[in-house]
Amino acid sequence: MDAQHVVFCLEDTVGLADDRYSVGIIERCFGDVESHEPRPQRDYVDDIQRHPDIPAAQFATFMRDGIPPRGTVLVAWQTQYKTELIPEEKLQLLDRALYVGDIVKRRAEDHISGTVIGTRATTTLFPATQFNGGQITQPTTDEFSIREVPAEELINVHEFVEGALVVYGDWVGRVENVYDDVAIKLANNSVVVVEDPAELEQDDTTVERLSVGDTCKTKKGNLRRGRWKFGAYDPSVAPVGVVVETRACEIDVQWLARSIGARNAAFSALEPPATLGRDEFESPTFYKYDASGGTATTLPLSENGVDKSYHVTDVAVGDRVRFKDIAGAAVKYDGSKKLPNGLPQGKVTRIPRTESLGYDLNVYLVMQTHSQVTVQWQDLSVTHHLSSSLIPDPNVEDDDEVWPGEIVFSKEKCPNSDTDIVTKKPKKVGIVQTVKARDRIATVRWFETPKVEFFGPNLLPPCTTGELSDAVEDVSLYDIYSFQALTRRRGDFVIVNPDAIGQSQLNVTGPNWFGEVIDLGLDGKLTVRLGAAKPVVDVKVPYESVTLAYSSDMADDFLEPNPLDGDSIDSDTDDEPDFDSASFNEMWIEYESMDGEHPIGDEGDWSTEDEDDDDDDDDEDDESMPDLIDITKEDVDTSKTTPETKSPPTTEEQRDSQPTADIEDLSMQDSPDILTQGPAPFLILEEAPPPSHHYLSHTSASSSTFMRRIAKEHKILRTSLPPGIYVRTWESRLDLLRVLMIGPNDTPYEYAPFVIDFHLSSTYPQQAPEAYFHSWTNGNGPVNPNLYEDGKICLSLLGTWHTDERNESWSPAKSTLLQVLVSIMGLVLVKEPYYNEAGYDVHRSAPETKLSSALYTERAYFRARAFIIHALTHDVAPFNEELTYLYRSTEDGAPRLLDKAIQAAKEIVERSSDVGEEGERDGLTRVSKGALVILKRHLKDLEEMRVVVEDLL
Repeated sequence: MDAQHVVFCLEDTVGLADDRYSVGIIERCFGDVESHEPRPQRDYVDDIQRHPDIPAAQFATFMRDGIPPRGTVLVAWQTQYKTELIPEEKLQLLDRALYVGDIVKRRAEDHISGTVIGTRATTTLFPATQFNGGQITQPTTDEFSIREVPAEELINVHEFVEGALVVYGDWVGRVENVYDDVAIKLANNSVVVVEDPAELEQDDTTVERLSVGDTCKTKKGNLRRGRWKFGAYDPSVAPVGVVVETRACEIDVQWLARSIGARNAAFSALEPPATLGRDEFESPTFYKYDASGGTATTLPLSENGVDKSYHVTDVAVGDRVRFKDIAGAAVKYDGSKKLPNGLPQGKVTRIPRTESLGYDLNVYLVMQTHSQVTVQWQDLSVTHHLSSSLIPDPNVEDDDEVWPGEIVFSKEKCPNSDTDIVTKKPKKVGIVQTVKARDRIATVRWFETPKVEFFGPNLLPPCTTGELSDAVEDVSLYDIYSFQALTRRRGDFVIVNPDAIGQSQLNVTGPNWFGEVIDLGLDGKLTVRLGAAKPVVDVKVPYESVTLAYSSDMADDFLEPNPLDGDSIDSDTDDEPDFDSASFNEMWIEYESMDGEHPIGDEGDWSTEDEDDDDDDDDEDDESMPDLIDITKEDVDTSKTTPETKSPPTTEEQRDSQPTADIEDLSMQDSPDILTQGPAPFLILEEAPPPSHHYLSHTSASSSTFMRRIAKEHKILRTSLPPGIYVRTWESRLDLLRVLMIGPNDTPYEYAPFVIDFHLSSTYPQQAPEAYFHSWTNGNGPVNPNLYEDGKICLSLLGTWHTDERNESWSPAKSTLLQVLVSIMGLVLVKEPYYNEAGYDVHRSAPETKLSSALYTERAYFRARAFIIHALTHDVAPFNEELTYLYRSTEDGAPRLLDKAIQAAKEIVERSSDVGEEGERDGLTRVSKGALVILKRHLKDLEEMRVVVEDLL
């Protein structure tokens, strides 16, 4: 493949395009956001090297932010002990690490995705005893390499490896660390098990675990105090030797779960020790899970209709392995065969134990792998591919995506369920049969009489799915959802309820209650491989009869603490925020009225403080509010990001009543007919704050300094709010504000109302204001990556988002509430919200992200339509009259946003209904058929609201 057409991914095995003997692993790439941790040097002992073709400035940026420049990757070379940032064009893709359960695509632009249901691999091996610290030459490689060895002929040299699953008694756990006794052979042919393996030093600093064939050195005392297997300590012999044997002496285990049918409930309730020694893991109640054992008998057929599709490859580049049958391997790989590419397959030269003091030195290093995977696609087709021809699905985190065999629930409310918001009882429960990925439509078979109810994230017992109906139904992906408590993936490790299978009929020894999900049946049954039992068997059980014990997605949760949700994230750069910078000025926009005219008044009207303000005398010691930058029409143009709501010009009388340091004068003397002119952008209300204000129970500060600061904030808000933003506060609680925003034009949020509560605490402005977003999605997912369903707003100005060169943090001396509001309007409610996700902004121009962005946009659009419906059918105090004017009023000058929202939705429906099979969908002008189902439903509700308005006129 031409390098320019290759997509390189994390953990890919690569080589140099001009050197077929080089092998490395990609550890960071531009496309994998999860790998973009800043300061990458912290992960390595030796310095990261720069390829000569990469400019020094780009390399310096990478060493700060950890993001490889587009077209480059970070490679850890296995054949040269170095880590290097290198252009992709210098590399060739050798293999891609894909595992059972991974979701893949042929191309990022494809709508359809598939699940890896089996893996096979061939390997290239090199004798560990010939590796010589990695200093191997091309002739040596040609002479000793053994090529195209099937992975199923190999076994890992280590008894235990990190990440392996074990069963001890009635508990299952994950091996976190392995501690080995290490025996080394010295130059005089003596062998010693060193006292402290941690004192062994190896030439290759990247190797984390010693293995047979490695050369190492240590202190003489470490040898002298060791256990001598052959010979005795001789101080004249250099403390340098070759590892001839490793044997696990202890393992650290993270215990995950215990058997549901524990034999001794009292004893089993006690978690086993975190560290086990030889006595424990040589116990008859200790088992290792065998991922490759057993024979599948209940899985989908391959294309030939004969072979079963489930296989597991448990070998990776860098592993040390043995042949399961070294004698057979010596016969099979005798050096006489040549491969189609002209290279010799290689020869296995067996080292007799008689030549190695009885130790088995027939250990090989996996230099390369060449993997094939079996994929079941969303349309149920099953195909085989080289793993390097597929890519991990970049949209796999999409909550609305489903695959065949997955259990799903209807979003319809169950008519007989009570109104308890904690418990949730779905109206329908079913199994996905197929998915029309492009249309966002799934075919579902529903269970006839399911009994399923959730309490928060948990499944309430008793739970039964029952029998599936014969009928199938096509439903929008946006009308169904999956629930973690009943969602299973291939590769999940589960605890099996003993009542689900006839335990007495299994005829196995060992754990018959723990296994791996290897198939999701369309009949509502899971196939679970009991890989720790002897013999290994497969059983079919209902979804609800298993409990998740471990998933590969959970790995990081065991090793790293979760970041504090909502806490400020400090920048890794030392740059001080500067709100006068060009990057921040770009956010400031020219606000135009509905007819395209500039707001009445000159540039001075946009100033936030009068130059001769009388308050200056009272605020000599208050330096927390410098003059804001002027907003002039020459600065920027945001006609695309401002709403079409018209804010009436502020009258001279209103300007004259701007607040002073006296709090009594802060109240606006608004007239009863203010709404006939349109809603006032800023008001201080005499009534009490509504009970729904999120911060109503918070205490209010009342110091004079605090009140002066609030007075200045009010002055700015009164004179400088852009169209589409309305702010209300209360005389009795000046520390509380509620803001109504109308979504900007040409975004999925256009014409939709958004309500945010603010609280200015006693630490304001030293700390940013507290903010709470009122999400009206009813648990169906966020409307924006930065606007959480729990009310959190991710914004650097609020201290809830990381800052960098593009984002400003809160500054007590420079930041204002107005800047927060404009940031939300201009940086959050944007045309392509997908790129608001952390780290995704750098992919804005990447073609491979366009589909993911379009899918997010179409969801945001119809969810925002639901915001209109909610706002017009619920009490949204104190904005009820404002909402009526903005959406329902037919008087001259009224924006008539309801009419505009209906018309815009109709145009999208028309364009999307006419689009051909190959037509491009951006999620805003054209949407999928699945999104059309939801949009038409919302459109009907909006039109009914307009009919009600017309009837009232």
